[in-house]
Amino acid sequence: MTPSVHLGFFDRSIPAGSHICAFYSDSATRDEIVMPFLAHGLRTGDKCICVLASLGPKEVLARLSHHVDLDRSVERGQLELATPADAYLRTGKFDVDDMLKFWQEAATAADYGFARAAGEMPRELDADSRREFMRYEARLTEFVADLPELILCLYDLRLSGAEILMDVLRTHPLAVVDGVLHDNPYHVSADTLAGGTGAPDDGPTA
Repeated sequence: MTPSVHLGFFDRSIPAGSHICAFYSDSATRDEIVMPFLAHGLRTGDKCICVLASLGPKEVLARLSHHVDLDRSVERGQLELATPADAYLRTGKFDVDDMLKFWQEAATAADYGFARAAGEMPRELDADSRREFMRYEARLTEFVADLPELILCLYDLRLSGAEILMDVLRTHPLAVVDGVLHDNPYHVSADTLAGGTGAPDDGPTA
């Protein structure tokens, strides 16, 4: 039986190996999700990774310090912070297999029984790379399902076009919308998307 893991927000627990998307339209809403999510993981001994485009590592530390004592977490490497460009474009371009390997290594990191990550899509991606990123999102759901890991993907509604938003919904089985966690009825499997019925291959273009 798959164990449940507390999100840290909404007083909700979900199965380990879950892949969630969260939409926000202001920094306060983003922080109300991300900071408790990471703080809970740090308190319970999880490996925590934060890769935000809308907030730099120093800003994450400053805001997260209001929720939990960070000294020991940072010193021992429990908390890992990076920009999307540094994390997702390590080879100079976005590579799906490279990123899946990254998450597998994070989930099996020494001294940690569980890993949780909060991330945003790099803003440096062009149209072709965004399509590749959505193919990655589709594969990630099934890839992490059996790993001791929880992945939270954040999307700013002010910056995401309609096609991107629909692709995000197609690639995440759980979605946070307007302060509520939903089972996402728009989610479809990576195999279905690869078969040509969804937009990771056909969009987004904006």
